Amino acid sequence: MPVVFVDGVDGAGKTTLIQHLARTLPTQPVHIADPLWNYLPAVTNAADFGPWVTSTPAEEVAAALIDACIHRLDHIRRHPGSAEPGNVVLVDRGPRTVAASARAHIATGHSANAAYDPRPAVKQLTAALMQTAEATACMTAELRVTNYDAILYRLSHRERTDVRYLHYLRTFLHHFETDPPWLGVQRIELDATANITVNVRIIRKALRLSAH
Repeated sequence: MPVVFVDGVDGAGKTTLIQHLARTLPTQPVHIADPLWNYLPAVTNAADFGPWVTSTPAEEVAAALIDACIHRLDHIRRHPGSAEPGNVVLVDRGPRTVAASARAHIATGHSANAAYDPRPAVKQLTAALMQTAEATACMTAELRVTNYDAILYRLSHRERTDVRYLHYLRTFLHHFETDPPWLGVQRIELDATANITVNVRIIRKALRLSAH
């Protein structure tokens, strides 16, 4: 049961890459993990996520995101549907993305509190990831971008013109690019601006190699 975390900042193409992977892995069953917001008690559907973020103190958002990621990792390890041998589990927003996003929210979000220290929560997330990596092969497909201007066109007009959101995005990118690699997880670096078929081919090759 290899687990592939698809990581990257907003607009990097994570969901699109997962959709393409799900269609192009014909030799292995694919299970797409539930979206992160499913594990946020305050959010009942995807449309609620934005209003919740903008109305909730930043440290609460950060803590909730990390806690949701931990619970999803626990679910991936234990749920029969995802843990079935031979399945490839695709996860939109892995621990690296969530940790970087949490730090960005702390710095730029509603009632931002620079004094809040996310390290204890990130340490718990790291432990949950290590448990998962001990149980099955894990890899992170990281969609990298050095300059947000290269992918801004993928965002909506409202997002591109929201100064507060843009500040969050650039802070998110900084943390995503500067965080060290997560131990125990195979790292695949992808160009977020590359052709989707190129990135799919790279991941498929990594999955074939991990199976031997």
